[in-house]
Parts: sequence; structure tokens; C-alpha cells
Amino acid sequence: MSSADNQQGRLNEKLTPDYIIGLVDGEGYFSVSAYVDKSQGWNSHNVKMVFGVDLNIIDGRLLYNLRDYFGCGSVRLKKDKRERFSDQLQFQIRDMKSLTEIIIPFFQKYQLKLPKKKRSFEKFMEIAKMKSAKEHIGEKGFLKAQYLARQMHTFSPLRDYTPTATLKVDDDIVHAI
Repeated sequence: MSSADNQQGRLNEKLTPDYIIGLVDGEGYFSVSAYVDKSQGWNSHNVKMVFGVDLNIIDGRLLYNLRDYFGCGSVRLKKDKRERFSDQLQFQIRDMKSLTEIIIPFFQKYQLKLPKKKRSFEKFMEIAKMKSAKEHIGEKGFLKAQYLARQMHTFSPLRDYTPTATLKVDDDIVHAI
């Protein structure tokens, strides 16, 4: 059995929460778009929320397994016309009921490992609570939702873990680090 066959076999296995956490830490996203819609002749505060995972089309079977695991969401083709880029399959959940009753409880129970992804999820969860309480409809709540959405995409670590070393002219770099 080749390694490619072995990988395909793993993709068809039942997913575990630990596997899903690793997948989402690496390839998943929590996204919020908060904008004012003026198309009807008045200002309407819209807050759209999405949980998703995008994968190369070759690994796309995994996204159908993810959809089956959660029992919600959709998988669609995302064509990429750029040279040297591959088409992707995109798994997304957009409806608030599935987000609040399935996705958020899952990630509360099974914690994400990467700090940036964990922070995005926490902001996502806070915005979902606001939206469920309809706080986003008022100006103050809407501005807070916009602020939190922007914070989801910025991250400044509390500590810089980059090793520091003082190099001298004759030092071997390998030994200095």
C-alpha cells in the first residue's frame, strides 16, 4: 500500500474531536463581517458569521466527512484561476442555529490549541452571543461587533519567544543560537 493510498484510507475514517481540532487549528477559520447595508434606502446593521475549512480539492473528501460529523454545513467548489494555484473545496457553516447549537459548544468542549485561532474563536463566540441577544441591531452594539470582528484578525503576542543571542565576529552561528 502506498502512502497516498494510506492517506486516502485515513480520510475515509470516522473523524475524532482531536483530529478536528488539529484540522481547524491548521486550515479552519472563524469569520465575521459587520457592515451597514443601505440597499433598501435605510441603514441596516448586518453581522454575518461563518465557520469554515478550505482544503485542496485532492483532500476534499475530508470536508464531506466533517459535514457528516457536524450534521450541518455545505461543501462547495472554490475555483482558482491563478497560475500554479489549485482549486479548493470549501466547507462552511453560516446559519446561526448551527453555529450556536453545534459549532460553538463543540469548540467550548474541545479546546483549540493555537493561541491566535483560540482568540479568534473567543471573539466569534462573543459576537454570536451579541447577535443572539440582538445587541448588534443598535448602534453601540453594532460598533462593538465591528470592533470585535477586527480584533479576530489581529494578534500581538504577549511575549516574543524569538531567541536572542549576541554574536561576535568569530562566532559560529550554530553555537551562538
